[in-house]
Amino acid sequence: MRDVNTGLTTWEIDGESVPIFDMERTIIDAFRFLSKEIALKALQSGLREKHIDSRKLQKYAKKLRVDITPYLLAMTI
Repeated sequence: MRDVNTGLTTWEIDGESVPIFDMERTIIDAFRFLSKEIALKALQSGLREKHIDSRKLQKYAKKLRVDITPYLLAMTI
């Protein structure tokens, strides 16, 4: 079953409430559905710009069964 609630948030755009996924969920989805190259660039950018919470990222990865630990360790050392 698809998990469409993990990382779901809403943004107000032109007076409308728009549901979107947060940055951490977007990065996990990049690992799931896109190439490793794109996912790694997204992870690197998020860590460099301090836009992501690494604990939340690991929590989502575990919940969605994505192993990002080696990549996260390599980029945070």
